[in-house]
This record gives sequence, C-alpha cells and structure tokens, in this order.
Amino acid sequence: MNARMKEFTVFLALLGILGLYEIGYGMATEQVGPDSANRHPTVAQPDWSKGIVEVPRHQSRVYSIWVNGNENFYFMADPNQVNELLLLFSQSRMRDHEVVIKSAKDKREVKTFKNDRVDYNVNLQIIAGIVLAVYREGDKVDTFEPKLTIYAGDDDVLLKHLTLPENVIVTCDIRDCNIKSKITKPKRKLWHGQVQFEDNSPAADFEHGVSTKITLWEKGFEKGILIDKVGYKGFFKAAFSEKEMVYLNKGESRLTMTVGNYLTAAKKTDAIFPVNMLALEKDKAEVVKVSRPKFYYGRIFFDDGTPAFLDNKPWPGAEISVSFPYAGSVKPDSQGYFKVYFTEEQYEKAKAGKSRKNIYIPNPSERNSATARVAYPVSLLSRDKANAGEVRIPRP
Repeated sequence: MNARMKEFTVFLALLGILGLYEIGYGMATEQVGPDSANRHPTVAQPDWSKGIVEVPRHQSRVYSIWVNGNENFYFMADPNQVNELLLLFSQSRMRDHEVVIKSAKDKREVKTFKNDRVDYNVNLQIIAGIVLAVYREGDKVDTFEPKLTIYAGDDDVLLKHLTLPENVIVTCDIRDCNIKSKITKPKRKLWHGQVQFEDNSPAADFEHGVSTKITLWEKGFEKGILIDKVGYKGFFKAAFSEKEMVYLNKGESRLTMTVGNYLTAAKKTDAIFPVNMLALEKDKAEVVKVSRPKFYYGRIFFDDGTPAFLDNKPWPGAEISVSFPYAGSVKPDSQGYFKVYFTEEQYEKAKAGKSRKNIYIPNPSERNSATARVAYPVSLLSRDKANAGEVRIPRP
C-alpha cells in the first residue's frame, strides 16, 4: 500500500469512528437557540477541553453549527451574561484561555441553513475531530484550544463592565483599548515524540479503532490536557515553552501515553512518556515503547460455511463490516476473523446493552451502500482468538 493510499485509509477510519457518536462530524449540523430549546443538548466530545461544554450550555446561546469538528457556538449576551461566559471559559481545563475582543463593526451575524439571520455578540470556536487532526498535521506552533471572541458595543458599555478572570489571555482589536490581561501567551517551540508497540509497529492501529493519546498533567490539577495523538507513522507533536519544558524535566508536570479507543479516558497512572525522548527535529525523536492493547475477537461466516470475505465484490470497495459501541467499525479478514478493542468497563457496558443488528452487508443493487442485517452479540467476543464466537450471515 503506497503512502497516499494509506493516508486515505486512515482518513476513512477516522470518519468511521467519528460517525458513531451522538453528534456527527461527517456533515454540518446546526441548532437554533439554547440547549433548553433543543431535543439534543450539547454533549462533551472526547477530544474537547475538560469543562468547555459548560460554555455552549449557557442560556444566552442563540445558534450553533458543527462542521467536521469545526464547532462554533454563538451567543447574544448582556454584560452580566458575558462575564458569566468568561468565567465558564476560564474554568475549563486548558493551557491558554485566549479571549479576543473586537469592535461592533466586525461581522456579528450568522445565517442558518434556511438563510435566516441570527445576530450575536459572543462566539466560541472549538476545533476537534477531523479538522483538529488535519491542523495537527501541519507545523504551526499552537495548542489549537478553544477561543472566545467578544464583540463589544460602540458605546464602550460592555468594555467597562467586563470582569476578566486572572488566567485569560486577552487580545483587544479595538483602537485605544485599555483592556489588558495579567498574563501573555507563552512563546513555544514544536517538539516531536515517537511511540511504538513492542513489535516495533507505530502505536496507532486506526483500522481496529486503537490510538495512543498523549496527555499533559500539571501539578495542582486533577484533570489532564490532551496534547496530541500518535499518528499512523508513530509520531506526535507538542508545543512547549522553555518554562513548560523546565517543569517537565523537573517532574513537576508529566506526559502520559494512553492506549485505547476514541472514548478511552486518560489517567494519571498511565505509562509516562520520558520528556528527554522529545526532540526539536522529528528524525531525532527517540522511540518510546508502550504495551499493545488486548483485543476481543469474533468471527463471521456466510450461510454456506465460508468466511465472510468478499472475493467477488458487487461494486468496487464493497466490504462486510461489523460495528460496536465504543469500539467502532471493523472488517473481517480473509478467514472471517475480526478484532476490536474495549476497556474492561466498556466491554461490560456494551455486553449489558441490548443486542442490535450491527453486521453491515453491502447492497448488490445499490452502489456504496450497506445495511445492518444480522446481530453480532458482544457476549460472543473472546480475548482468545481460538474461542471467538461465530455468526452466520447471508451472502450478498
């Protein structure tokens, strides 16, 4: 498989994983009004900063739009509500709490899918999912964390009423603006790390829903900050200032490696990534080993007893696939075996849930489509490949 094809395969795997969650990243989704006015309240996503979800849940929200991980939330807030939004924003777990203040002359309206105009004076942007993965592929030195933008009125009433939390970093684009924050954004450099499994393969198996998260833990804070995920070639990137590197080298903060699926939460007790293995040049990053996760195995046959693998495809790219909560979607190999990853807690929850049709079979008469026709119960999965439970399906 050449490099471009492998990149495309990884991209498709990401789409498959992200498509499993309540609010999809694969297409644009909008909501008009606050959470209380909608059937689907805002749900914190696994790669969001901890606590940031409280900002979109504020009652002053008038509109939101999600597009492939570029999430924007809009608010029409009075001065007191703006301060409430600032406080909620400052309480989220991030490295930089960046706030931008613009004048009322800047754009302050957004249009819905029906082309209705919605006015706003505060905007929260969260970059996540596919968009975040693409951004991190570049060489920009950034944390890619949420940003809050406030559009002040022409009469300076809002500016005079603002109460700035001590940890926000303010940029004011208004002429003769006297608002200044107590802290500034650190100057950082881009560092590279490399993580592999014991067999020397990259510590990322997107085909089977497994990745390795790199998390920063700082002294005095119980919650960690997601820094990056190890890519399919085994590398990750992280932006650190000289001061942050001093803390890491002294052990006052640390980086951990969390191997698991998209919903596996990082813990302080996860394996530590030695900071001395980071390098400013990618080709000088030393390899750090991490344990490969233990998979659960299953097997699928056609009704005639042959493995569920399509030699004669009804259309190019047609594949049998099976989807599970937490673990994502995978394809059987030429022997009908497939493997998925769960944490023990995820496995127990998935097993206790109601069994549903989750084996997708391509539709012979409809190109690029498949239908879930048969159920593969979680209880049939086994850590021992030889004892994998078998399910039979009709051949398309």
